[in-house]
Amino acid sequence: LPNAEAVVVKAAYKALAQRYHPDRFRGDADFARRKMAELNEAYAVLSHPQRRRDYDRELFSNLADPDDAFAQWIRAFIDAKQHGD
Repeated sequence: LPNAEAVVVKAAYKALAQRYHPDRFRGDADFARRKMAELNEAYAVLSHPQRRRDYDRELFSNLADPDDAFAQWIRAFIDAKQHGD
């Protein structure tokens, strides 16, 4: 990740982790544990450049409908990221 993206990812992770940490969350503890597991998994992917590329590539390959507007947007985004835009 370029430095600015890494800072944003880390800040978002930290804010959400503080909000949903099971020791701090005021609500269903099982929900908080599931949310933290999701956050940890997402952070592990987004904070590691190769894992992020692999995830983007897998997402791209799993888009079923080539005429779908969302699929086209994702393809354009991935193409731009691969070309450094």
